[in-house]
Amino acid sequence: MKTAGVICEYNPFHAGHAYLLHQLRGAGTVICLMSGNFTQRGEAAILPPVPRAAAAVAAGADLVLELPFPFAAASAEYFATAGVRALAALGADTLAFGSECGDTARLSGAAEKLLSPEFLPYYRQACKKRGSTGAIFDYLGEEFSSNDILGISYLRAIAKERLPLTPMAVRRVGEGYLSGDAGAAYPSAAALRAKLNTSGDILPFLPEETRDIFGAATARTGTADTARLGGAMLAVLRGYGMRKTPFSDTAEMDAGLFARLLSSAEQATDYESLLAGAACGAYTDGRIRRALLFLLAGVKKSDLAAPPAFLQLLAANAKGLEYLKKTRKTRTVPVLTRKAGAEKLGAAARRERELARISDGLYALCFPNPVTPAELQTAVPAII
Repeated sequence: MKTAGVICEYNPFHAGHAYLLHQLRGAGTVICLMSGNFTQRGEAAILPPVPRAAAAVAAGADLVLELPFPFAAASAEYFATAGVRALAALGADTLAFGSECGDTARLSGAAEKLLSPEFLPYYRQACKKRGSTGAIFDYLGEEFSSNDILGISYLRAIAKERLPLTPMAVRRVGEGYLSGDAGAAYPSAAALRAKLNTSGDILPFLPEETRDIFGAATARTGTADTARLGGAMLAVLRGYGMRKTPFSDTAEMDAGLFARLLSSAEQATDYESLLAGAACGAYTDGRIRRALLFLLAGVKKSDLAAPPAFLQLLAANAKGLEYLKKTRKTRTVPVLTRKAGAEKLGAAARRERELARISDGLYALCFPNPVTPAELQTAVPAII
């Protein structure tokens, strides 16, 4: 294990994340590929990318790069495929990920089943009744946790793309992903976000080396909440409804979900009631959130088909900077310190840059304190 890669969100960075990085201390370089403004559930990350990345470097990562929007906010298949493609292009030889079962062989077996030619026809039909996750569980004949499903997606993508990455499942310690116990020794990110919404103080539950970073960032911006986009989402959907606009090619959307959202928007008064009105067994909560975000941002299905055209530096230490210098001629994906440099990289990079700017504009609206898109676009990487 010379160069270990981790695909992550760090929303927020917690003790379980620090534990995984500690397991990689034997690697020459630890690269984290982290979501930016929005996460895989289609939700706004509670803090901007740079302070979250700085926390990771303070806790043991060497280099943190941004997994671009919209890949970072896409379903597990697209999220995982973009992530492993990018890590392989950077020269990583190992992919480490948290897992409830911690059994790489078992997860690899499940991934192999999902690569069979029979899976996709079954999945398309089963999704209509059971939703995405239920369809996968039914096909596999067993259930897995959220993190294990994501791990299976990584392994499936590595095999499908034939990438030179060795998978390493690290058994999660402490609370499960959806646990609400923020006071546990290893609280989940969901528990910490829930506590943040109720009491506002989670500093005592974060790794000590990251507390100052988190405290300074929250003092500046406050914490982001996707619900602040609810008015914009309702306005867009009602506009579609009044103009009788036909279903578009929005990523994560289909005609059935589009119709449900249009109907819900007529009665909804905010983001949560919009989600509740559209909910049904055929669409997971995460898919509905992603579809709404992509509709607002203008993300098309074709935007998720190609690999990331560039990656942006968010944070690094001396070892991480040296790795970037050493691999400048061998890596096959550009790494930028500012997104403005993408304009010179071709049409795919310009489209990725365009979507990043839209993402910044939407994300700026999610904070309680004044934040401008320009402030997000010109954020300087954290060198620790």
